[in-house]
Amino acid sequence: RACLGPQLEIGSGGGCSNQRTRPADVLVPNWDLGRPAAFDLSVTSMLSSTILMEASMTAGSAAFSAETRKHSCNDNECKELGWVCIPLVVETYGCWGSEARQTFSRLASGLSTRLSQPKSQTSRELYGRLGLALVRANSRAILSRTV
Repeated sequence: RACLGPQLEIGSGGGCSNQRTRPADVLVPNWDLGRPAAFDLSVTSMLSSTILMEASMTAGSAAFSAETRKHSCNDNECKELGWVCIPLVVETYGCWGSEARQTFSRLASGLSTRLSQPKSQTSRELYGRLGLALVRANSRAILSRTV
């Protein structure tokens, strides 16, 4: 609906990648002044022993830490490819990282214009769909565990 022409799971070879690491879970060909954006999606837990203390004191710190990690892993490859690296990180309980929130705001602006509806409504619908997807993924993860 946003007319961005996204492509899924793009690696440095330009096609679907079987590599364990790839800079783009979703590649948006025309994002920032004609430059493609590599959206790297990630769900992180604030209950991880490496971030637990910080997460207990600062909301969103697990998402911030994951964004930083994504940049350190992907920025160089994205730069070589002429892409902008944008990590879209959410914590398991629903706190989105700052870069994800900025990206969703930009998406909502474009969609609201295209759909002729207020940006607030588009944002609400977007976050509602994303929240539902997160709940479903969390449920699948819990149900797939063996006791």
